[in-house]
Amino acid sequence: MTRRERDQQIEEAVRAHHSGLRYFIRSLGVNEAWVDDLAQETFLIAHRKWEELNHPDNARSWFRQIARNLVMNELSKAGRRQRLLDEKITGLLVAAEPDSPAPGDLQDTEIRHEALRQCLDRLAPNVRKVISARYYDDRNATEIGDQLSMNPAAVRKMLFLARKTLADCLTAKSVNASP
Repeated sequence: MTRRERDQQIEEAVRAHHSGLRYFIRSLGVNEAWVDDLAQETFLIAHRKWEELNHPDNARSWFRQIARNLVMNELSKAGRRQRLLDEKITGLLVAAEPDSPAPGDLQDTEIRHEALRQCLDRLAPNVRKVISARYYDDRNATEIGDQLSMNPAAVRKMLFLARKTLADCLTAKSVNASP
């Protein structure tokens, strides 16, 4: 295969799977601001290692495996620059993701997201406000404390306990969902 044919093959695969890969990365609990970066990193790795792909028809699952590995690497980084919503939640979502995606994996992702929404709904309203400010508005503990008239240490403790509660809830839901 010539270099031009190889590049054309890669370009076609990226075009075909770009939006689906971005959605997949987001479904693993990656902060929305970092989804494009991780997708781009995935495609750069795929470009460098294209010869390792056994057949272009398998590009979708191969891209997803590369992205999953990148997210798992983020979990192990100490300074991960808040790419992930939460280490425990992302760990649960990555672990729950099947190794070989099935045709219904979009539906499975929606089921996991619905489980997370249900777990969030179980939290007290003031805890949901703190979660929203931190993970959806990307505010730090001091900013949240100022907004909600709380001590930043209290905000951090509330976030810690909320993440633990959400992780426990998601774990229980995945156990309950098992056949």
